[in-house]
Amino acid sequence: MRKNLLLFIFLSYSFVGYSQSKIEFGLTTEGSWFTPRPNNKYSESNRNGWGTGIGVYASHNLFWRFSADIGLAYRYKQMQQHYTMPYTETGGEGYGYPYPQREEGWIKYPLHYVVLPVHLQLLTGKYFFVRGGIEVSWITNHDVGSKKSEYNWTAGFGSQKHKLKWSLNLIRGFKAVGFMNGLYTIDNGKYFSATVYRNQMLQLTFSYPIWQKK
Repeated sequence: MRKNLLLFIFLSYSFVGYSQSKIEFGLTTEGSWFTPRPNNKYSESNRNGWGTGIGVYASHNLFWRFSADIGLAYRYKQMQQHYTMPYTETGGEGYGYPYPQREEGWIKYPLHYVVLPVHLQLLTGKYFFVRGGIEVSWITNHDVGSKKSEYNWTAGFGSQKHKLKWSLNLIRGFKAVGFMNGLYTIDNGKYFSATVYRNQMLQLTFSYPIWQKK
């Protein structure tokens, strides 16, 4: 994980320090369809959810039709996960004896992230481009134990006819991540239940420059 973070820092300084013609700073927003994949066949099932976000970015022309950008964003995702509580002896009585009851259903987990994305973009026509990159995100509202970060790869395409730019991207995690969900606790309040999944999103982004230099 530490090597991946160092790679992010290296890419960031590399493109900012490159002395080409055009530098751009702007705002970006996103909407997404979140389709988390269970960690394995024994994991509880998940329902698809939605996400949104807002942030800032800086981009720089590198050479020919290539450019790079780095951003900093807030992202919200909603996860719905099926749960099954252990059997209890408080369900009622049958033939004069208590019988066990099992509670199950769906629970929603709002997930809040700070995201650092880095992308490389290639202009394929007058207005169209393809892009790819990596991003790291930190969840802020759950205890994540030893897994502090979520690393994803991204790939997509988009267009920019005027100043407003849009892109449609697929985002997938390199590996499974998890957080303590608080569904069960022990006497001292510590969690012993976790939600583990692999990130997967279909993302639509819009960005608009607020400052440019040619």
